[in-house]
Amino acid sequence: MTFSRKLQQLALFSIVALLITTCSGDDPEPGSNSNNNLNRGAVGSSANDLLSSSSYTSLRVEIQYAAGFEPPQGSVNYLRNFLNQRLNKPGGITITTTEVSAPDQGNYNLSDLRGIEDNSRTQFTNGSTLAVYFYFADGNYSENENVLGIAHRNTSMVLFQNRIEELSGGPGQVSTQMLTSTVMAHEFGHILGLVNLGSDMQTDHQDEANGAHCDNENCLMYYAVESAGGISDLFGMSSPPDLDANCLADLAANGGN
Repeated sequence: MTFSRKLQQLALFSIVALLITTCSGDDPEPGSNSNNNLNRGAVGSSANDLLSSSSYTSLRVEIQYAAGFEPPQGSVNYLRNFLNQRLNKPGGITITTTEVSAPDQGNYNLSDLRGIEDNSRTQFTNGSTLAVYFYFADGNYSENENVLGIAHRNTSMVLFQNRIEELSGGPGQVSTQMLTSTVMAHEFGHILGLVNLGSDMQTDHQDEANGAHCDNENCLMYYAVESAGGISDLFGMSSPPDLDANCLADLAANGGN
């Protein structure tokens, strides 16, 4: 099997479609205080703030997870390296992980997920530090059980870790660490403004038929529409795909490395 074919299957199961990214996150929301308001914008609206050091010199990533669904440490390390490579944050990037109480639902809609974040999130953008939030859920996305991650605010993302673990980690399956790392990086790519979602394209490379995704099938931000026979053929892949040259150029032009 070719790398492109494997990537198509991986992208199918990560399913971070623009339909989810934009329909659930385009409109800023009112918040209870000014700090909350800075973290309630549309997906991609804080791309420059995340990439550059002009407004914020450091980044704090808060990862909260339902009991039993802590992300693999290797995935947290991968995210840290990914961000250090792409973001201009001379004050540093810190990542914390914390278990939080979950409603223990089999399925979660967007309103449920935002409610969990609003009740549990502790880190907000303040001063020279920008804050980003991940929630690792113990259930599936009610709109589609094969959705593994969504970006729904300018600094907010969800991974459906229960579903990720169902589709990974067993004999003949991709590793849970690799699948988790890929979904995390893909979602973060969206809040960094990819593709054409806050970081302007330097060269036209948007897959317009599939929203805010790259047209290069070997890129992390590619969205595959092909149905895969299964994810068993992904067994043996040890690391997520990279951003391609066009996506990297978009990030660099918007203040990133």
